[in-house]
Amino acid sequence: MGVNDDKTAGGRRDFLKTTVLGAAAVAGAAGGLFSGAQTAGTGLGVPAARAQATRYRMAFIQWQPHTVPAAWSKGIEEVLGPQQVVDYELLDGQNKVEVQASLMDTLINQGASVIFLQPIDSVALAPSIAKAKRAGISVITLNIDATEPHAAHVEMNHYYGAMDIAKAMGDAMGGKGKVAILNAPPGIIIRDQRTNGFVDGLKKHHPGIEVVADQVADWDRKKAQDVLATILAAHPDLGGAYGVNDSMALGAVDVAKEKGLIGKMVIFGNDGEVAALESIEAGELTGTQYTDVYQQGRLAAAAATVLATGGVAASAFGQQAHLLMPYVIATKENVGMIQDSQRW
Repeated sequence: MGVNDDKTAGGRRDFLKTTVLGAAAVAGAAGGLFSGAQTAGTGLGVPAARAQATRYRMAFIQWQPHTVPAAWSKGIEEVLGPQQVVDYELLDGQNKVEVQASLMDTLINQGASVIFLQPIDSVALAPSIAKAKRAGISVITLNIDATEPHAAHVEMNHYYGAMDIAKAMGDAMGGKGKVAILNAPPGIIIRDQRTNGFVDGLKKHHPGIEVVADQVADWDRKKAQDVLATILAAHPDLGGAYGVNDSMALGAVDVAKEKGLIGKMVIFGNDGEVAALESIEAGELTGTQYTDVYQQGRLAAAAATVLATGGVAASAFGQQAHLLMPYVIATKENVGMIQDSQRW
């Protein structure tokens, strides 16, 4: 985890200071979440029984089982569990819009207090969010926003983080060469943010680098292996690969290892899951955008607790709260500063 000298210790403190300051800024934004909200006493649609209930039902509908939603759920549980008044469960969306919509309907009919949601499709889940709002149920989205306004959205800054990835990646490539993007399916807001940020970052910092391929790999490591192998057949001089999430980036690492390209190809991911950090430490993956996903879940749960126990109606917000978590571009030089307790 890094050399135990004064320089490394100082660097670790600087990293943690950045994270804490970012979290403090987010907490300030969270304070604004409730400044314009009205409580159930104003007659804005929260059922009286819920406002006076001794227990509250909350659920997180994930996209599908993966390290990222698992970490969010753990962070949520760490906040909700000690309160002892919340019944919480993690539900599997099975990577299907219709399954997520059906689960939303079930929770609405059961009178849930708050629904945490990682939308598979930012547009397709909008009607379900609108239905929850009409029932007085607050929806908090995690990392993937939706087109229908709701109580709050918690994420890291995908666009500017991707711009920073582009700069770091271009620096590692010497400002020239060809890169490929291993992308998510269309219809997801963060796909556009992470792609546009990367492309704009290259234009700004490294205009000599050319994006020669942008292909869908479905967030999946195995699919990314197949996609990159095909791209390399057409572009054997490919100098870099950008995975819009870490799973796809690690798929690129697998291909690079097989073809003897480790150290020759620059590969970046996005999210900062533990497998990516370990690959960076092993000298395989070049870097990733890291954020503390546990903290994302904790912040979302803290907001949900205030909404539910305070009897705040989903219709009580003049605008959707947008809470950004801090991030860092993790590379071989600084990855050791991310402590075990921050790894998910």
